[in-house]
Amino acid sequence: MRGIIWDGKRLFTTDRLEVRAPGRGEVKVRVLASGICHSDLNMMDAGLIGTPVVLGHEAAGVVAELGEGVSGLALGDAVMVGTQTPCGHCRECERDEPANCDETWGFVPGQPFRLDGEPVYSFANVSSFAGEIVVKASQLYKTGDIPPQQAALIGCAVSTGFCAAQNLGRVRAGDRVAVIGVGGIGVNAIQGARLSGASVLAVDLNPAKEEVARSFGADRFVLSARGQSSQGLAAAMQAEATAADGLPIDVIVECSGAPVAIEAAIHAVKRGGRVVLVGMTSPGASVPLGLDAVLSGREIVSVMNGGARPEVDYPRLIELARSRQIDLGSQVSQVWPLEQFEDAINALRAGAVTRAVLDHTA
Repeated sequence: MRGIIWDGKRLFTTDRLEVRAPGRGEVKVRVLASGICHSDLNMMDAGLIGTPVVLGHEAAGVVAELGEGVSGLALGDAVMVGTQTPCGHCRECERDEPANCDETWGFVPGQPFRLDGEPVYSFANVSSFAGEIVVKASQLYKTGDIPPQQAALIGCAVSTGFCAAQNLGRVRAGDRVAVIGVGGIGVNAIQGARLSGASVLAVDLNPAKEEVARSFGADRFVLSARGQSSQGLAAAMQAEATAADGLPIDVIVECSGAPVAIEAAIHAVKRGGRVVLVGMTSPGASVPLGLDAVLSGREIVSVMNGGARPEVDYPRLIELARSRQIDLGSQVSQVWPLEQFEDAINALRAGAVTRAVLDHTA
């Protein structure tokens, strides 16, 4: 089958990739579409994973083979793949905090792929850059008639951004919310906040992102600048947020991972406000933390996947998409065939797309 492999130095496509059969409680999925996330790029840049590896963690496709003991799924079912694999019975799962389960960010046992007979690692429980993948049945959610290019995004960009606003940010009607970084996660944080009844201020370095932010429900926009200080950015956000009626920022969802933006968020949010950190940072990145700002009443929270609870939030997001209460289609800026993955990655690095998607059928 076809797939994209990172060998530690380069990405390349191959037709010689193989994947093992599903075991008990597992399913083989034929991947139809895969989103490309900055996390995939960060893994390559940072060298934090074993190689060779099949990257990618946003997938949608159809059920191709069922392992022993799998029920509730049938061959040909259209599904999206979640990244989390919580055990369901530990203390954290029983407290309805599956993102804190010790097993939820583990990997499919062993190395499920082979290239020319040699083992290849999986990534983030998914490895969506392969034509077929083996995952746990608990990771799959039926998507009905949602196009696979859109359904693929639910497993990361959509759930992370949306749940960062609603689950971690606990955004309420009437809140003032700022979203820093108008990418795949940021537009869903905007949608999550708007659906909760909040007004939204979007922040980005790219002036073209203002139109994108407003199309997903942002009311205001602040254009930041490279080299801008955290104090300057915080002041600009506060000024724009309070200009109309003097009300402060209740919640800030930081999606860029830039240390200067994180520091600005801590200072820009109101006393008693909440800062949600979901943007991926570089290894070893840090920010100075003024304890007076925090101890006077600011909450900082961060959980992978935006604190999504798979059994609750993935089905809900699928229904919200099917009822058109959230917009998935406009997030897909362009779809590339698998062989043109380099063009898709370059567009993502340049900030030219909200989400780049690979079509495995082209």
